[in-house]
Amino acid sequence: MSKRKTEDITEPQARTLRAICQILDTTGLPPTVKELAEALEISHASAHEQIAQLVRKGYLRKEARKARSIVVVNRNE
Repeated sequence: MSKRKTEDITEPQARTLRAICQILDTTGLPPTVKELAEALEISHASAHEQIAQLVRKGYLRKEARKARSIVVVNRNE
């Protein structure tokens, strides 16, 4: 059985995706990059890079010109 609908993600990327989903489920809003960085205790730049990789791999989508622009496409569950 193949679970490869999208590209495989690394453990740090999976952790980032889980944090985004948890914040979204708790608050009803996607996190800002700053909120995500604080939740994961990583730098703003690292959080931004994790999001970019998850977008590239098809797990997230970003909406243009919105502060809370992260949209979860695949929760990887």
